[in-house]
Amino acid sequence: MIARHVGVLSIAAATLAGVASFAAVTPTANAAVYGRRGYEIEGARDRRGVYYGAGLGFGGTFFWVDDFIPATRLDFAIGGGVTKRFTLGADLHVTPYLQRRGGVGFGGDIEATGYLFRGLYLRGALGASGVPKRGPEDREAQGLTVGLGGAFGVGYEFFLNATAAMGVGLTYDARFVPGSRFPRQSLLVGLRFAFY
Repeated sequence: MIARHVGVLSIAAATLAGVASFAAVTPTANAAVYGRRGYEIEGARDRRGVYYGAGLGFGGTFFWVDDFIPATRLDFAIGGGVTKRFTLGADLHVTPYLQRRGGVGFGGDIEATGYLFRGLYLRGALGASGVPKRGPEDREAQGLTVGLGGAFGVGYEFFLNATAAMGVGLTYDARFVPGSRFPRQSLLVGLRFAFY
């Protein structure tokens, strides 16, 4: 009889321990709150953990007030959330210059993104990228060279579901070329999809 009670108590204790351990490892979903129309998506999210994403931008590169090359930019980003509102990662990008013999520039940056209010963000990046040799000192130069510098962006990111988000933003990119007084500057408007 005592053995039977001990067996029942052991099963009950094991069940409680299993439920407690499952609750401890199961992530809490803060993706939605209950509103007037049922469950509604929240604006601010917990971005901790690994993320990856891809983006597309349109704009151009300019060297001086009267010199402009249209360009696009494809991004692939991967990184992690340091806190709920701060992420740190790497951005690999490809920039096709839409001009005859403009070339395709490849580059990479280390980027940091801070979320100020809900999805409103500021992003800074430092790294290297392929940029046109052509500049104010030599307007006839063709091909690409390496430019060092970074980018600054501002935009808004909103969640499409519990794990996928879309950001819309404006990016200013400046790369300095050795021997040139003027940086190769780009202004791009684009979208980026991220998965957390």
